Amino acid sequence: MPGALATVLTAEDRIAVCRARVCGGVSGAVLLFLLVLLAGCATYEPAPLHPEQSAAQFGARHLQDPELRDRITAVLQQSPSEWPLPAWNRAQLLAVAMVWNTRLAVVRAQVEAALAHEASAAQIPNPELTLQSEYARHDPHPWLYGVSLDLLLRGSGRRQLDADLARLETSSARWDLMDAAWAVRRALLTALSDHESATRRLALLERLLAAEDQLIAMERRRVAAGEDAADELLIAGQARLEFERQQAQARSDAAVATAALAAAVGVVPSALDGIVVEWPDWGEPPAADAGASKQLRDQALRSRSDLSAALDAYAAAENKLHQAVLRQYPQFQLSPGYYWDHGVAKFPFDVGFTLPLFNQSQGEIAEARAAREVAAQRMLAVQADIIGAIAAAERSERVARDSVDAAGRGLDAARRQRQNAALSLRLGGIAANEDLAAEILAVRSELEVVQMRAQWQVARNALEDALHAPLSGPELQLPNPLQVAVAGAAR
Repeated sequence: MPGALATVLTAEDRIAVCRARVCGGVSGAVLLFLLVLLAGCATYEPAPLHPEQSAAQFGARHLQDPELRDRITAVLQQSPSEWPLPAWNRAQLLAVAMVWNTRLAVVRAQVEAALAHEASAAQIPNPELTLQSEYARHDPHPWLYGVSLDLLLRGSGRRQLDADLARLETSSARWDLMDAAWAVRRALLTALSDHESATRRLALLERLLAAEDQLIAMERRRVAAGEDAADELLIAGQARLEFERQQAQARSDAAVATAALAAAVGVVPSALDGIVVEWPDWGEPPAADAGASKQLRDQALRSRSDLSAALDAYAAAENKLHQAVLRQYPQFQLSPGYYWDHGVAKFPFDVGFTLPLFNQSQGEIAEARAAREVAAQRMLAVQADIIGAIAAAERSERVARDSVDAAGRGLDAARRQRQNAALSLRLGGIAANEDLAAEILAVRSELEVVQMRAQWQVARNALEDALHAPLSGPELQLPNPLQVAVAGAAR
C-alpha cells in the first residue's frame, strides 16, 4: 500500500510531504529546546517590605536575646561564660555591632550584589534566536520558514578582562565593607569613651555641688554675723552656677553618647538601660609595644582597607584602559541559520564585524588613560592621608599623656593642700570654710584629670583608627572581629 501510494503522488506532492516533515521536525526541535530552557529558569518570588513590622522588630531588639548569644559567638569564636552578660566589654559590644548595625548590613548587601555581578560577568553571552517566516502569494511553494542564531564572538582576552574587572569590583566592595566596619568601631569607641567621661564628670560634679552648698551655707552665716563681706557669698553662688552648667552639659553628653552607642550597636537607646560596660584602662591606655606599633604602621601604609580599595580602583582603571585598546580591533558576529525557502533548503552563514575606520577608539582610550591617572593620584592621596593621620594621632597622644601627667601633679598638690587644711582645722589654725575650699579645689583637680584623660583616650582611639588595629584591650585576645564581619561575603 505505501508503494502504491508513492506511485500516485506527483513530484509536487512529494516536495510538499518532505517540506511538512522537515518543518515539523524543525518546529519540534525548537519547541523541545524552548521547554528545556524554561525548565531551568528561576521563578520570581515577591518580597514586599513592611515598615511597621520592621520597625517593631528593630524596637524589640535587646542585649539579652538568646539568638544574639549564638551570633556573637560566631563573631568572637568563643561563647560567653554566662548569659545574659553581667557586664560588657568593648570586644563584645563590637561583636553585637558587627551583627546588628544597620549601615553595615547595607554595605554587606552591596558585597553580595558585587558577587552576583561577578558571576554574571563570567557567563558566556547567550545567542539570539530569530524565527522567520514569509508568504509569497503567487509562488507555487508560498511559505518560507527559517531560524537563525546570532553569536557574538569575543576573544578569550576580552572575556577575561570582563571577569577580572568584576572580581576587582567585588574586592573593592569587600574593602568598603571592612572600612565601614572600622567606621562602626570608631563610632562605638567614641560613644563609649564619651559616656565614660560624662559619667565620671557627673560623679565629681555631684561632690562639687554638695561641697558648694555647704560652703554657701557657711558663707551665709558668716555674712550674717558680719565676718565676711556679701561679695564672698556672691562669688560662691557664681561658682555653684558654673558647676550646675557643667553638670547639665555632662548629662547632655551622656545622653548623646548613649544615643550614639545605640546607633552603633544597632538597637534603640532604651535597650541599653541598665547595662554595665567595663573599660578598666579608660583614660590611661597602656603603652603600645614599639615593635608592634611599627609593624602596624607599615601594614597600614601598604594595605589599610581604604588604601586597598584605592589600589583596586587603580587596577580597574587599568583594566578599562586595556579594554578600550582592544576595541580598536574588529569584533566579529556569526549568524548561522536554516531556511526552507519556498521548497528549497538553505543553510546561510553570515559574518558581521565592526570596522574601526573613523576614530580607532582614540577618545575612549584617552578617557581611560586619564581615569587611570586620577585613580593613581587618589591612591597616593589616601596613602598621604594615612601617614598624616598616624603622625597626628601619635603627636596628640604624646601631648595628651603629658597633659594627664601635669594634671596629676596638680591633683597631688591639691590633695596635699587638702590634708594640710584638715590638719590646720583640727589644730584650730583655719576656719571650716577654708578647709571646705581646699576640698573643693581637690575635687576640681580630679575633674581636670578626668578631662585630660578623656583627651588621652580620644587620641588613642584616633591612633587605633588610623592604624585600623587595636593596640590594647580585650580585642587583642580575640580573633579579628572585623575580618569575621566580612566572612559572610567572602565567597
